[in-house]
Amino acid sequence: MRFEEYYTTDKEGNSNCLIRSLCRIYNKEYEEVFGDLCSLAKELKCENFNDIEVFETYMKKHNTFKIDYGKDIKIKDLNLENGNYIVFAFNKKDWYHIVNIENNVLYDRADDSLELYVISIYKLEK
Repeated sequence: MRFEEYYTTDKEGNSNCLIRSLCRIYNKEYEEVFGDLCSLAKELKCENFNDIEVFETYMKKHNTFKIDYGKDIKIKDLNLENGNYIVFAFNKKDWYHIVNIENNVLYDRADDSLELYVISIYKLEK
């Protein structure tokens, strides 16, 4: 697994890991993804665009589906060489994070996410 810095924001400089990852995987602008997630959260009657139901529904609409993987694996130990993925992970305490991995390259704001433990992996189906 290799790391490459990727960071995108809205016009005010705000950034969110879910939106960054979805911008990267779908090649969309920050405001577009944020707007789509907010609308979807309202439609699904969820409190926040970060709710799991919201982002999983959004990804399904974009042909991105949960795949099987081993348990208790850190991001740095994954082998995701062929394809484009969204990985939902955490530090086994109270910090959750979402990243994009494409052909075994982690795209994120910093490489500390390599040490996070995987909760779920979603693969973009072309």
